[in-house]
Amino acid sequence: MLCTTGAFAQFFQLGIRGGLNSYNVRYDAITVNNISIESASKNGLHLGFYSRIQVLGFYVQPELLYTRMGSSITTTTNGNASTADLTFQRIDIPVLAGKKFFGLLRVNGGPVFSNLLKADLNENNLTQNITDTYRNNTVGFQVGLGLDFWKLVVDAKYEGSLMRFGNSISTNGQTFTTDARPSQWMLSVGYRVF
Repeated sequence: MLCTTGAFAQFFQLGIRGGLNSYNVRYDAITVNNISIESASKNGLHLGFYSRIQVLGFYVQPELLYTRMGSSITTTTNGNASTADLTFQRIDIPVLAGKKFFGLLRVNGGPVFSNLLKADLNENNLTQNITDTYRNNTVGFQVGLGLDFWKLVVDAKYEGSLMRFGNSISTNGQTFTTDARPSQWMLSVGYRVF
């Protein structure tokens, strides 16, 4: 029975994971009517589950993550700057394929499917729900490196967007037309349950 469990663990793994992310919806220095807007990254977190299936020397690693992230938006009017904060909550499903080297290092990449749960804009201490101004479902990609130590897994990943997330942003009474494509860096630690 122990041999069977060990062989199964070599073929299939299931675990929990969580970590930090640095996220930005890029609004590249747009100027409308002498009012400009620029975005900056904010830190967030992600929590969830991962599984790994070994196939012919490679592996497939589907994950299910709750991700909370955001960006800060700085609007400048006639030299006066004000900042608003965007916060997003979504469910992410990365499906990564990869290969393990030297029994320790992993290299992987693949698509990530995201479902937006909520988007908020906090401006002048007032919070607005702006979920309707963004796409509910988007597809992106993740690439990264990972390390396995005993039952611990550590991953560093970059996520980019394959499609536009939103068409505009309204802040300080001004609407800016944009091609919003989010990106994020992720660092996570996981624990293999079996």
